[in-house]
Amino acid sequence: MLKNKYNNYQNFSYSLSKEFHDSKKSICILVKDNKEAIYLQNELSLLVDRDKIKLFPENEILPYDHFSVPSNINKERFRIINSNSRDKHILITTIKNLFDRYPTIDNFKSMNKYEIGSRISLNSLTKILETLNYLKKNNVENINEYSVRGGIIDIYTPIYKNPLRIEIFDDYVESIRFFNKDNQLSIKEINNFSLTRGDIISLDESTINIFIDNWREYFNDNDERYCTLFQNIKNKKITEGMEVYFPFFFKNTSSFFEIFSDYEYTKFEDLNSEINRYKNFIHERFNDDLNDMNRPLIKPNHLFTDIDEITNKLEDIRFIRKDVFKSQYDDVESLIDNLQDVLLDGPKYVVMTSNADDLEDLKNKTSTKLDVINDLNLAKNYINIMLNPIVRPMYIESIDTYVIHNENLNNLIVSKNNQDNETRYFELDKSFNNNEYVIHEDYGLGIYSGLEIVEADNKLNEYIKVIYANNEILYVPLNNINKISTYHKKEISMSLELDSLSSKKWSSKKEKASKRAADHAAEILDIESRRLNSIANSLKIDDKVLKDFENDFPYVETPDQSKSFNEIRKDLSLVKPMNRVLCGDVGFGKTEVAMKSAFVAVNSNKQIIVITPSTILSDQHYNSFLERFRNFGVTIAKINRFVSKDKKDQIINDFHLNKVDILIATHIVFNNDINFNNTGLLIIDEEHKFGIKQKNFIKNKQENIHILYLSATPIPKTMNMVFSGLKDFSFLQTSPSNRINIKSFLKINTNQVFKEALIREKSRGGQCFIVQNDIDKIQQTKKEINHMLPNYKLGVAHGRLNKKDIKKVMSDFKSGLLDGLICTTIVEMGLDIPNANTMIIINSQNFGLSQLHQLRGRVGRSNRQAYCYFLIPDMEIPKISRSRLDSIMRYSNLGEGFMIAQQDLEIRGGGEMLGEKQSGHINNVGMSLYLSMLKSALQEPSLNYLELDNMPEVNFNDSAYINSSYLPSPIERLKIYRKINDCVSIDDLNKISKDLIDRCGVMPVEVTNLIHNKRISLRIYQTGIKSIKSNPTNTNFKLTDKLKDSILSKLLKLISNNKIYSINKENKFIYKNNEIDSEVRRKNVNLLLDEIL
Repeated sequence: MLKNKYNNYQNFSYSLSKEFHDSKKSICILVKDNKEAIYLQNELSLLVDRDKIKLFPENEILPYDHFSVPSNINKERFRIINSNSRDKHILITTIKNLFDRYPTIDNFKSMNKYEIGSRISLNSLTKILETLNYLKKNNVENINEYSVRGGIIDIYTPIYKNPLRIEIFDDYVESIRFFNKDNQLSIKEINNFSLTRGDIISLDESTINIFIDNWREYFNDNDERYCTLFQNIKNKKITEGMEVYFPFFFKNTSSFFEIFSDYEYTKFEDLNSEINRYKNFIHERFNDDLNDMNRPLIKPNHLFTDIDEITNKLEDIRFIRKDVFKSQYDDVESLIDNLQDVLLDGPKYVVMTSNADDLEDLKNKTSTKLDVINDLNLAKNYINIMLNPIVRPMYIESIDTYVIHNENLNNLIVSKNNQDNETRYFELDKSFNNNEYVIHEDYGLGIYSGLEIVEADNKLNEYIKVIYANNEILYVPLNNINKISTYHKKEISMSLELDSLSSKKWSSKKEKASKRAADHAAEILDIESRRLNSIANSLKIDDKVLKDFENDFPYVETPDQSKSFNEIRKDLSLVKPMNRVLCGDVGFGKTEVAMKSAFVAVNSNKQIIVITPSTILSDQHYNSFLERFRNFGVTIAKINRFVSKDKKDQIINDFHLNKVDILIATHIVFNNDINFNNTGLLIIDEEHKFGIKQKNFIKNKQENIHILYLSATPIPKTMNMVFSGLKDFSFLQTSPSNRINIKSFLKINTNQVFKEALIREKSRGGQCFIVQNDIDKIQQTKKEINHMLPNYKLGVAHGRLNKKDIKKVMSDFKSGLLDGLICTTIVEMGLDIPNANTMIIINSQNFGLSQLHQLRGRVGRSNRQAYCYFLIPDMEIPKISRSRLDSIMRYSNLGEGFMIAQQDLEIRGGGEMLGEKQSGHINNVGMSLYLSMLKSALQEPSLNYLELDNMPEVNFNDSAYINSSYLPSPIERLKIYRKINDCVSIDDLNKISKDLIDRCGVMPVEVTNLIHNKRISLRIYQTGIKSIKSNPTNTNFKLTDKLKDSILSKLLKLISNNKIYSINKENKFIYKNNEIDSEVRRKNVNLLLDEIL
């Protein structure tokens, strides 16, 4: 029997776990590469608390690389080294890390410690941070950054998971708290904090002097004037690739063994061959770049730890034989079918898989009873199946269980406890940059020239400064910030004629655009009225049933997901057909929101159809839905071109008989006679990928079916419908936990660029996508790569392959059997491979902006630094292509898909969005202003729009602005001004006020005045009081014909009882106050409002 054949098997992970429990020291395990390290970490986590297992990451750069170590890698290295003397743990590291040099251990120790009550001034703390080489930023988002606002200083030091917020008052530390870098809000108070260097290399004055001396001594024959790296470092400029001179930054460096000297070391195999291979690779890289006189190189034995030192140390490290459980069966299916003789009294078997689709296949392909579990301890005496990243067979003696994996997939599962994201502190593209074109709705096109403090009537206030033709200057009060919007040029090189403050040309252009907007609004209102007359099924769900479904989600739902789902749930409960767009970047959680929405429909006894534009995406959704609904008795099926005709007919028949709850399909659904009679919800993923025929089909279904559109970058017509109110809009803007912005590069296509990108990714155990959208050139591309890198394993995927070949190559790539995948845009959507973190796009000038964004989003799906190369043949490319590539490079942060969609509108000039009739007007007045006109034209009572432009003006003739000393960044001040202007409730204003105090400290009187003015404005909004203006002599309320009768009655009563009140011919209610103090006048106005409102 199988147990007897393998009862002498000694699993190394199990042995290590026992050894760790018995040892008094921490253990360091040496393995050959990063992939092996991750495998071992996954295996040990089944046997040892995962918090006790630390993976010391490789630096993810090549020897003599032009790139720097990713900041998250430096952070993790710093954190591990800083904590290596604390609790006992297991440290896993690779051969490559043994070659690296490190600062001496003193460089990692805390240099300064403070607690509440410690005496230190804000200036002193700032100087300490500058000495430690922290970078000053507007908002702290990364390690090695700090910011100052009022009496508050934010610091992100590598020894803490979250950044610090320290409040200093009168030169004493008053409070210390951690804050969330995504939304910039405080999350936890603490009593003390420590400061260390912000990075492994710090460009403080002392370090730079050491560097200069070392460089000059080593390269005494080289001219430093021609070395860009030397000049940048000399001038305190952090530069990519400066690690090539790593030892020069220190008086002394340490080896890995010197840093981790207190550990008990273990190795699994003879690592000498791997050590020699990497040594040869270092010398190969050195020789390749040796002749670059502008970047002289340190010799390998001076930049890296000497190989003799490493091998001598390894000789003293004990060796554990790494046996792997060998199966006599070719695959897991045959293994399962041959185990029935030992199921009753033999050991337990757990088949691991990382793919929900494979899990279903295993259940369907064997007659043996299979049980799905989520914990090894729940395994019973038959075959169990478990979704888990573990990759190698093992035997766990303590629970008499064999673990077998049916794939070789390197995929880390993030636990529920590791997700703690909140809404990201994030704004849509409403900010202005200096010297940027802007449109003022009353004066036209000008150039934004920053914020400026201007004195008027002996009072200081902040204004927006805009330059017009002939250097005319307009100072715009910040309560009119909504009158200004950015004007994006269609082409970067395009020059524009500024409007003149003394000309009437702008008024004429604006009037024509306004008339066209009114006509356009009439067309939209006609469509909307027809939709309002349609009736859909009301879909509802019991809160307790929904809660069970939510609790089965293995991650913590982000606030954005919760908010978006609540909006969708409300829509589904109405008889008016839902028509909503859910926008969010790839990986931001759109699918989970869609699945929750589908769950509502299922529980209302209605069917759901999910339509996707590609076979790969339909497979991806099918796997996701299967896994998500597996505990809820929901029947899910898919049809695409790879499903046989007989199977397809059977599925459609089952759907008509209500035997299928959720049908996932490609555009093939449009070609089959599918009955939608019991369909309650239609989910459309990436609508822009469908043709006109398919879109008309969807449009016809809009009359009585709820429709949810999912998109990362909505198409122009969808954007139009969102902006005009025809489609409702939900936005996911919170990035997944630990995700890092993708580094993007625009490069000329050369063999050197290609080779380095591929080697860099492979050296860290990762994989590459290579997008070649010309199918006829794919084999040539493969041949060229194989010539450069003969041992590089490549697969090919495109739409002309048959079902079997595509499934095989995608499975091989996902399982890690291939280093790279040469493909067309077939991978643009749906493919989720966390281990693929380099994307190379050949001839990127031929792709659309949304396509480029979607392709880039295929990488960076884990917590590793990802890279995307936009390759072009040369710099002479069409202007519109250059505009697209400039935009994709500018918007490279997580969550900026919506901004890219906005930018796409500007580049296309609006014609594709609104038709050629509108596009000319859009070009004249700008997209933002045209949409504002359109929205105003649509503001009918039935649509319930808030008229923010008519918010009452409140002025107490005093200073009411955000001081630059309180919030130094003009961009951040503009954001806050806009938030204050845009808020429509006292609760919103209170939140802004609370957040400001949290981030900047106690408000100065000027900021308090600004908040109080807005609070009064909100109190009188929609009452018929147009403005309140107050000076030391009197206060007047400007009344309109919309004044509420109840308010008018109370005002007249006041006038009749007290002579200090009156109403003049200009409809101004006036009362005499004779009060210089504006704070007292505000208080009196609030008391009066209490009386009349």
